[in-house]
Amino acid sequence: MRLARLTAVAVLAGAALTVPGTARASADQRHVTDDRGRALILHGLNTASRAKNADGLPWITREDVVREARDLGTNSVRYLVQWKNVEPRPGRYDEGYLDAVARRVSWYREQGMHVILDMHQDIYGPAACSGAGNGAPAWATITDGLPCTPQTPWVLTYLQPGVVRAFDNFWNHTGAHPELMRRYVAMWRHVARRFAGDPAVLGYDLINEPFGGTRQLGFFEKPTLTPFYQRVVNAIREVDRDNWIFLEPQPVGPNEGGPTFLDPVRDPRPGGPRLVLAPHLYPLGIDLGGSYSGPTRALARAQLALWRTNLPAAARRLGTPLWIGEVGGMNADAAGAGDFTADWLTLADDLRIGWAYWSNDPGATGVTDANGNPTVFGRLLARPRPRAIAGTPTRISHRSGALTVAWRNRPGVSGPTEIWLPSAAAPKVTGSDPAGRWSWRWDPARKVLSVWHDPATPAHTVTVR
Repeated sequence: MRLARLTAVAVLAGAALTVPGTARASADQRHVTDDRGRALILHGLNTASRAKNADGLPWITREDVVREARDLGTNSVRYLVQWKNVEPRPGRYDEGYLDAVARRVSWYREQGMHVILDMHQDIYGPAACSGAGNGAPAWATITDGLPCTPQTPWVLTYLQPGVVRAFDNFWNHTGAHPELMRRYVAMWRHVARRFAGDPAVLGYDLINEPFGGTRQLGFFEKPTLTPFYQRVVNAIREVDRDNWIFLEPQPVGPNEGGPTFLDPVRDPRPGGPRLVLAPHLYPLGIDLGGSYSGPTRALARAQLALWRTNLPAAARRLGTPLWIGEVGGMNADAAGAGDFTADWLTLADDLRIGWAYWSNDPGATGVTDANGNPTVFGRLLARPRPRAIAGTPTRISHRSGALTVAWRNRPGVSGPTEIWLPSAAAPKVTGSDPAGRWSWRWDPARKVLSVWHDPATPAHTVTVR
């Protein structure tokens, strides 16, 4: 799950390196694309906190996935897996666990949803601090006997000596354990080989919120995290040439809108890179359980503005699409919960990027409450949205009860633009293409509007009411 800012210094350092602004991403930004070349606007949920438990599996059933696709129109999922479950002993992979993951992936496949497999960790792993964390197996958790006491709030546990040493040994900052990263790279190669042929699996999120131990910011991302990502990408490409690979910056800074110091990673696949920058979005006050009101609202809005500037700029510098791997974190009954959700949704639309909401777990921060009724988050996320755009997106906006989607032609793209709507009632559709040169079709069962544009017209706008 999310990692709150551990020190105010990191936030201030990030803010000092840029100026809050409202500039939108350039229209020529890269996008994740499907097999027809259409730009995918990936909207979905993280599945799930329950997957952090001992068996590494979420609570969902096939019926839950059906309900999610029907009620929220999600076209993707960030599906949590854990290293400790994949590789319980060095070099020994648990195929029974991967079989269980594959069964659940098939439920998403049945709904036409794209799956991003996320190798999750929090506080390194359960053996680092009396079971407080998740992720790494015990055999790969080397604390050198340093103490660790779980803290409240839980993110402070990252600063405990045993946890810091576990990360330092994993990244080989100590120079004593290069085998740990080697095993992790080999583990990802095994997982990618297993899922390379699954049509539902869109890609792989290599590590959740990589924490640098005693090294942070540019002292971690440049010399350690970037070459680590290069090693994992190279290994995956030995067995999977097609799927997308999602790279997260460290959470310290970028989660609140600070810059990332990652250097470009080369994708050795033929036909162009398929790498995605996948930061999280957790303004400081919100992440620490605050409301979206008063000073906390002012701070959060400033950090949203920083995020809008810094993270699209980083994606352009790295030559990758941008996607929000986690966002959310408020309680439904907190002041301003709906306003915060509306603001980050607008930010994503303005940047023409997708997101994965944290999380699908029923409760105060989920999309449904304990009785299965929609929370304020569930109601707001279930709004009209484009799923696949047959060209380069230039505008996504919600105004006065209408969704407007605009795009430019791009060579090699086929198929229609697809827009999901929350109601099965036939929509009112208007477009900018010449009359008789474009068409649309409404599928009330899927609640998907398909739009075929005029190929002779270079730019297109469709408004749906």
